[in-house]
Amino acid sequence: MADAQHSAHAERHRALVESLAAQVRPVRPLWRVRVRAGLWLLLETLVLAWAATRTGDDHAARFAHPFYALEVLSFAGAAAVAGMLALRAAIPGRRVAPGEIAIALGLAVGGTVLFILGAPVNAGASLGAFAGRGIPCAIETCVLGAAPWLALWWAVRRAAPTRGALAGALVGAGAMLFSFALMRIRCSIDEPAHLLVWHLLPALALIGLSTLAGSIWLRFRPRAAARM
Repeated sequence: MADAQHSAHAERHRALVESLAAQVRPVRPLWRVRVRAGLWLLLETLVLAWAATRTGDDHAARFAHPFYALEVLSFAGAAAVAGMLALRAAIPGRRVAPGEIAIALGLAVGGTVLFILGAPVNAGASLGAFAGRGIPCAIETCVLGAAPWLALWWAVRRAAPTRGALAGALVGAGAMLFSFALMRIRCSIDEPAHLLVWHLLPALALIGLSTLAGSIWLRFRPRAAARM
């Protein structure tokens, strides 16, 4: 009886090993995080250059204001940190420290404080005018973040992230905080309410959606384990 059970167990074990071995496929090794982050930042720079050449604002004059320059650099820096952390979080065994996330969060919060303090609130605009000027900015914020988001999502998806929600949040932050920085260059409106409602809130909403998507689709699950 014991021999029969042992034989059946050995047979199931052999079948499982053969099934797993049949699914093994050679894959190309991932490039280093620095290389992939450099390529992603290059894409961001190209998008930035494209956005800057399609606005009539005087960039030099606007960057002469310290609050404005620090604000744009803060959001761009937060995006760069989040993007690099997303690529690192996708590698099993590579830990993202809370302090590193705090750096990206601190830069974004600092940039928000700067644009709130940098211009007076315009309380005289009608709701129709406020929405009419703001909706195109909200749409453009999403559009400008689409290509960086897709590129970073693809790079993270090729690895094996074990914390899907965190990876999705970092991917969203890397793309959408940079999109916010781009829109500060493209949009000539400095009024805080406009920036909060039509620039920052759409970016935060898409970061939330990216977090949800990451919890569903970015968490690494071996195919054999999913079948069992």
